[in-house]
Amino acid sequence: MSNRRRGILFVHGADEWYGSDVVLYDIIRALDGTEFDPYVVVPDDVVSELPESVRLSGRMRALGVPVMSLPLAVLRRKYMTPTGMVSVVRRLRRSVGAVIENVPTGAISLVHTHTSTVLTGAGVAMQLNVPHVWHVSEIVERPAFVRHAIARKIARSSNRVVAVSNAVADHLASSAPVIRDKCDVIYNALDPAPYESADGSDVRSRLGIPGLVVGMVGRVGMQKGQEVLLAAAPAILSAHPGTTFLLVGGVLDKRAEGVRALQDMSLRLGVTANVRLMGFEENIAGIIAAMDVVLQPSTRPESFGMTVLEAMAAGKPVVGAALGGVVETVRDGETGLLVPPSDPGALARAVNRLLSDQELRARMGAAGRARVRAEFGLDMFRESYLRVYRELLART
Repeated sequence: MSNRRRGILFVHGADEWYGSDVVLYDIIRALDGTEFDPYVVVPDDVVSELPESVRLSGRMRALGVPVMSLPLAVLRRKYMTPTGMVSVVRRLRRSVGAVIENVPTGAISLVHTHTSTVLTGAGVAMQLNVPHVWHVSEIVERPAFVRHAIARKIARSSNRVVAVSNAVADHLASSAPVIRDKCDVIYNALDPAPYESADGSDVRSRLGIPGLVVGMVGRVGMQKGQEVLLAAAPAILSAHPGTTFLLVGGVLDKRAEGVRALQDMSLRLGVTANVRLMGFEENIAGIIAAMDVVLQPSTRPESFGMTVLEAMAAGKPVVGAALGGVVETVRDGETGLLVPPSDPGALARAVNRLLSDQELRARMGAAGRARVRAEFGLDMFRESYLRVYRELLART
């Protein structure tokens, strides 16, 4: 292997501290001690409730990784209309120029675009004439013309595609079959140690929770299914009075209307006293440790579902909607239970089954923890990405 230093430019469509941000952080940490030097570009129009030190950019700077906030062409949800897409495409040339002007282009050997809706990275790779990896961690279903346009753009503009699950790979290939010839499926991973050692007693004490806890982690307004959990709550409380429901996660673009809608729904259902809307929490390991059952009740297909891995690493059974990548992470009947999406009755029955059987919860939790150790560890994750980078650069 050559001793030459190789720079990888990571172009990311967000600057927060949610699933895709954590995954990118782990990829960049995996480069430590290798021949690769990371450079990171994040969008300069981020609207977040999180302080800079907590967001991806702050954590990168703490590692000594160069980070630039620049205007990027990102196809956000509000632009997923014909006129919106035209607006993003018009910004593309300016965003590519801004990156070229601000990054040390002579040091860049490869561009890694992180998430499917970031268009700038492909243009930068073309300008620099370097290989381009497009990392896809979303399943964009609607509108259909956006779904097809994204997949075809990825197929045309990447040397290699990394999908975070088979569900994502299949989704892309349904619009652009040629993607199969250049696609690697690399599951997300985590270090299980913080989850295995976390103690939820501090969280329970802080919140004053004495009994059973059912919880979920997911940003409000992102089809994570908080409303499905609330709709299931009366049936769960009927079987297990006193259960507390923890809904953890911030809002999108500081929009609070989603939280108000959940508060109103809790009031209508008469479950307000049992529901805790907690907002963003940095100590996710401690939060999950305080839960008896962890839910992933998404109403749209999850590309992967990092919460599932976190819950399994913590030894907690998971009840998940049988959609997307969750079907690949939750082994139904072994590490948790899968239920039809958007079905509060099925969700309540699955949760009640677990709350009624402590031994079953323990058995599924142990199986999940063992699976994380065996199949979702950071060593395998690290080697998979290094293989992709080295194979591409060996051709240049």
